[in-house]
Amino acid sequence: MNNSSPKIGVIIPLYNQKEYIGEAIESVLNQTYPYIKLVVINDGSTDNPIPILDKYNEDITLINQKNKGLAAARNRGLRECDCKYIQFLDADDFLHKDKIKLQLEFSESHDADISYCEIAQLEQESRRTYLRYIGEVNDMFSSLYNFWCLYPLPIHSLLIKNRIFTKYYLFDEELTANEDRYFLSKLAAAGISFKYFPFIGGFRRDHKHSMNKDRLRMLESTIQYYRKLNKELGDDYLSKKFGYTGNKMMCANLTFVYRNEIANGRTRKELQRIRKLFKEENIKFEVEPIPLRFKKLKLGRFFFSAYLKRLFNILFISNSL
Repeated sequence: MNNSSPKIGVIIPLYNQKEYIGEAIESVLNQTYPYIKLVVINDGSTDNPIPILDKYNEDITLINQKNKGLAAARNRGLRECDCKYIQFLDADDFLHKDKIKLQLEFSESHDADISYCEIAQLEQESRRTYLRYIGEVNDMFSSLYNFWCLYPLPIHSLLIKNRIFTKYYLFDEELTANEDRYFLSKLAAAGISFKYFPFIGGFRRDHKHSMNKDRLRMLESTIQYYRKLNKELGDDYLSKKFGYTGNKMMCANLTFVYRNEIANGRTRKELQRIRKLFKEENIKFEVEPIPLRFKKLKLGRFFFSAYLKRLFNILFISNSL
C-alpha cells in the first residue's frame, strides 16, 4: 500500500440477511479504491449464511458471535479496524463502485472528520429506485433530533475518521434501533462538523424484512433515544436550542410520528398498540412545537389531516399502482 493512501475499514453487521449479503460484499470488493479491509460480523444469524460467506473467505475478515444487536456488532467491527477511515454498510444495502474513492478524496481535501453523501432508495419488490434528496444540512443536530425532518445520514452515506470513535463515543449497545441516530446526535451536539459530498454513493434497500417494518419496536427505541439523549444533554441545552424542554420536544415529535402512522395506513389494531405504548410511557400528544406547515392546526385538525392523507392514498395512489 502506498504510504499516502489511507486504509479504509468497511464494517458489515449481518443478522438474517443472507439473501442480500452477497451483493453488499460484492459492492465493497468492486470498489475502485483498493486499500480496504472488509469486516463482516455475523451477529448470531439463524438463516445459515456461512455457505455464502465462505465464498469470500480470502477477501473478508469474518467474525461469528452470539446475537448481541446492531450496535454491538458495529463496535466489534471497530475493534478489528486499525484504519484511518471507517465505512459502515448494512447487510441489505450496497455501495456505488466509486463511493469510497471519491468520498475519500473529498474528505481528505476538506480535512473532514465526517463526510456524508446522498443515498438512493431501492424498493426490492418493484425494483424502483428513487432519491430522497438531502442536500447540505446547516443544522445537523436539529435534523437528527426532530423526526419531522428527513433523516439526513443513512449509515452508509458516511465516511468517518476512526479517531472520532476513540475520542468521542462508540455505539450504545442498550439501543436495539436508532443507535446510529443517537451516536450521530451526540456528535452533532458536541460540535462535530459534517461535510456534505454531493454524490449518490449507494442504495438503501426497502424490503418486507427491513428493521423499520417493526413499527412498535422502532417506536419503543425512539422513546428510548429521546429519554437517553435528553438526559445526557439536559433541558438547559435543549431549551436554549429549541425553546422547549426535552420532554416537550419528545412528545411533539412522537405526536408527529403517530400522525404519520395514521396517514401511512396502519390498521386500527396497530394504532391501538401505539397508543397503549404511549400511555404506558406517559407520552402526551402535543402539537407545539410542530413543523411550519402544520402550525395553524390544533390537535384534532392535526390528526384529521392525517386521515385525509390516508384516504387520498387509498383512493388515488393505490388505484394507480
